[in-house]
This record gives sequence, structure tokens and C-alpha cells, in this order.
Amino acid sequence: MDRQDGTALLREKSSKTAQFLAGGLGPATVLLAAYFALSIVARLILPNSLTLDEAEQSLFSQYWLAGYGPQPPFYNWLQNTVVSVLGISLFSLTLPKFAMLLLVYVFFGLAARELDGRPGFVAMAMLSLVTLPQVSYMPQQDLTHTVAVLMATSLFFYGLFRTLKRGDWQGYAILGLAIGIGTISKYNFVLLPAATIIAVLLDREWRARLFDPRILLAAAISLLIVLPHALWLIGNVDLATRGTIGKMVEANAPHGAARIARALGSLLLACLAFGALTVVILAIAYKGQFKAALKTSDRWTRLLGLIMLVSLLGVVLVILIAGTTKITERWLDPYLLILPLYLLLKLDRAGADIDGSLRRFVPVFLVILIVTLIPLPGKTFTGGLTGSYSRINYPFASMAETLRAEGEPAVIIAGGMHLAGNMRLQLPHAPVINSEQPIAGFPKPEAMKGPVLAIWIDNGQGSGGVPIDLSSINALNLKAEPVKAVSLPYYYGDGKTQLALRYLWLR
Repeated sequence: MDRQDGTALLREKSSKTAQFLAGGLGPATVLLAAYFALSIVARLILPNSLTLDEAEQSLFSQYWLAGYGPQPPFYNWLQNTVVSVLGISLFSLTLPKFAMLLLVYVFFGLAARELDGRPGFVAMAMLSLVTLPQVSYMPQQDLTHTVAVLMATSLFFYGLFRTLKRGDWQGYAILGLAIGIGTISKYNFVLLPAATIIAVLLDREWRARLFDPRILLAAAISLLIVLPHALWLIGNVDLATRGTIGKMVEANAPHGAARIARALGSLLLACLAFGALTVVILAIAYKGQFKAALKTSDRWTRLLGLIMLVSLLGVVLVILIAGTTKITERWLDPYLLILPLYLLLKLDRAGADIDGSLRRFVPVFLVILIVTLIPLPGKTFTGGLTGSYSRINYPFASMAETLRAEGEPAVIIAGGMHLAGNMRLQLPHAPVINSEQPIAGFPKPEAMKGPVLAIWIDNGQGSGGVPIDLSSINALNLKAEPVKAVSLPYYYGDGKTQLALRYLWLR
């Protein structure tokens, strides 16, 4: 087959895909469902060593808590539900994330359909989300709570548009559900409904929706969802905020005006990183109408523009109050997710044929979807060539085989979240304690018995002493055996670079 034949075949397939997607919400959902099924397969063909976020979910799936630390608990609760049904496995740790990612697109499509019912427009709006790296690329690497807040944000806009357009009780109920889920997914989500209230108040007719008695239904639903965690949060504010604030304040950061300037610069760069690709793609595709679109607006685009603007002003307020110096694009997910729909609406009002443009965009969307699948497997499989290993390359399954040859532990104490989560996956019948963050009352007293396996990663500082806290098993009066060492080569490594661990048995 020559190059011309190949190009013709590609165009033909692209044309057929475009015709299929022109059916709107349903066909686009089918395509995306197939893509996320492929994403799950791509993850499952990699070693079942876990990324940092996966390890956290693996460890926390052992118990139900109202709060787990710096991150709100919604994703943990969903993950625990899946593990309760399917058991702990790489599949059960992967399924919730990609199922929620699919819902991000579906709810976004439902939101777009409330504003423009043309099937082609709905499909364009849904697939335009792939131009946002925070939606298409980053979740393929390692995200959990962020995916939950993306889903809640899409659901929020569907509920908002339905409420403003129809004013039915279902819209208010969806709003309440989204606000509740979003609040216990990521704390920064709360700026979105606050900004929305301000934006709606500025519209003379829409503000009546805020004083409709059915708003109490939304409030009741969101309160019911948030209440268990809110009661926990009252006594654990420091634990819940310490990690987030720490990530937003750089070490040795300047003070005063210099700090504020640095933080505002960080915010500007985060906004560009979040939405620049979307703007560039649409500007190139609609170069004839893009400039006009920037000046064109209607009621809906003004609303969305205000929501984004007020949300970002809220971030500026956080910068001024909290001493923030660093804003990442991930922090902007709830506020700028609506950007592609906002731009498509403005382009449509400026005369662009959004509905008929789907055929031109399908190759772009498909390329992005394919490309975002490559980096994680690529880095894993080429670790031995590049010398750069991901956590997925860690030889935890091989290590578990070595340990099983010596016996089955009744309890495992592991040094650190990542190691503990992997121990939970590899040796699922034994409760696992993270020595750096033990959970009061876990394991239950009847499960606390020998033999106990204590394990930690060798940091190269020598073999003297045990560097992890074993006080949680003091009451068992077990005798510690000598410390052992094991070094195993990384998966897909060069055969020489190894992961070194130390462990001991207490019997």
C-alpha cells in the first residue's frame, strides 16, 4: 500500500467515525467507553506494582473512615465499595477512575445538550474535553481525587443549565448531588458554586432560581452527602489542610509584594497550561471566526465567563489570605473545565459551523486519545534503556514470592504509604499497617496475631536497627528474628539496577 492509499484509507475511516459521532451523546459515549476500556487494558498489561495514588487507594480500602487525611473521602468511599464487591486487585483499583472519567464526558455532553440540542454540537462539546491535558493526559498517569472533582464539576454544570433553563426539581436535585460530591472530592471545589451564585445573581431573570423553594432540596442533598465528613473535619482541620497548604507554599519563598507577584505569575502560567492547547486548536480551526467570537457573547457565554472569572478571583483571594506561592493547573480543574464549551458557544454565536465541523476535528481528537495512552507504558517498558524507572517498575510481585516462601504473615507493618499499599495488593489476606500513619483500632484486636512481617525500603544508610515503628504490636510480645535483606531487579530494567528492601519476622 503506497502513501496515497494509506492517506485515503485514513480519511475514509475518519469520515465513517465522524458520521457515527454525528449521532450525538450516545455514539460519543460508545466511543469514549471503548477508549476507557482500552485504557484499563493498557494499565493491566503493565506490572501490578502501584503508582502512588493507586497505593494510597489500595491501603485505605481496608477500612471505612469519615476522613483519611489531606484529601476528602469521596473517591476512597467509591473505591472501597468496588473493592468490597470485586476484592483487591489491579483491576478493582483501576476501574473506578476510568468509569468516573467516562462520566466526566457524559455529564459534559448532557450539559451541552441543555444549551444546544444539535447532536453534532453535543459530540463536539464532549470530545473537545480531550484538548484539556488535565482531562485527557494527566489521569492516564496517576490521579484519583482529581478525577472525582472533574466528574462532580461536569455534573454541576449539567444541573446548573437544567435548573436555569427548565427550573424543575430534578435540576435542583442534580445540583445538590454535584455540590455534595464535589465538596468531598476536593476542598477547592467550593469556590465553583460560590462563584456561580454571584454570576446568577447578576442576571435579573435567573436570580429568581436562587430564591425558588426547591433550592432547599439542593441544599438538603448536598448537606446529607457532606455531613459525615464535615463532622470529622471539625476535629481534624489541621490534618485535612496541612498537606494541601504545604503543596501551595514553596520553600524559601519571598514575602510581601514579591510573594504575591510570584503567586499571581504562577496562577497565570497555570491558566495557560490548562487551556492553551484548547484555545490554539480552536483558533487554528476557526481562524476566520475566532477573533469575532472573542467579541461575541450572549446570555449563556456571559454566565460561563463570569463563573470562570469570579472563580479565579476567588483563587487570588486565597493567594492573599493563605500565603500561597504556587498554583498548579490541577487546582483549576473545577473553574476552567467549562472552557471548551464556552469557546464553542462563542464561536457558534459568531457564525462558525460547529455542528458541521465534527468531521474536521475527529482526526485531532483521535490522535490525542491515542497519544495520551502511550507515555505510561512507554516509560515502563523503556526503563532499562533510559535508566528512568516509574513506580510501576518496582518488583513487588517478585518480592512477595520471596516472602511467601518463608511463610504467610498475619499482619504486615510497612514503612510508608507506597510500600504499604503494594503489600496490601500482593498479600491481600493480611491487614497492612502503614508505620508512618497507623489507624487507631486497625486491625481489630482479634486480627492482631503472629507472625508479623515488618518491611521497609533500604535507603542505603546501613543495616543497624529497625527504622520503622513497631509499637502497634507491642502487646503481642512477639520475638523479632534477625533483619534480612533482599534486592530484586526492576521490571523491564537493565538487569543491574535493583530495588533493595529489608524485612524481619516477629513470631
